[in-house]
Amino acid sequence: MTKIAIKTTLTFLIFAPLVSFVLLVIKGLPHFAIDHPIDVLVWVYQATSLPALVSGGLLAAVLAGVQPRIGFFTEPYDFGRCFSLGAIAGALAEAFSTAAYRALTHHPFSGFLIAEAMIAGAITGAVIVPILFHGLEGNLRLR
Repeated sequence: MTKIAIKTTLTFLIFAPLVSFVLLVIKGLPHFAIDHPIDVLVWVYQATSLPALVSGGLLAAVLAGVQPRIGFFTEPYDFGRCFSLGAIAGALAEAFSTAAYRALTHHPFSGFLIAEAMIAGAITGAVIVPILFHGLEGNLRLR
């Protein structure tokens, strides 16, 4: 299970900030940032990497708790259950870690930041949990 925990944590660290950046672009960058998308991407990674790392660890803990019931998610193959577990656990983990990080570091946060964190966590979790549970080679076991 440690390989799954490491993969989950690192994947969250990479993809949750990337999803946050895409959501920020979709919302609309401020006029002064439109010409500097790389700088904005670097800023987003700086601002969201620690909460994403914690979120990946929290999701890995959820997956460790689910492991005894892995058959419910893999036999027969049920993509919907994996997708839902990843989306819900990812969203809650990302929202919790973002709110805690912002409160501990005394950074202001808004409803948009928490909503963006939940969406980023849901998308990232929904994508990585089925992949981790089923593997790219069709392996149905986590062991």
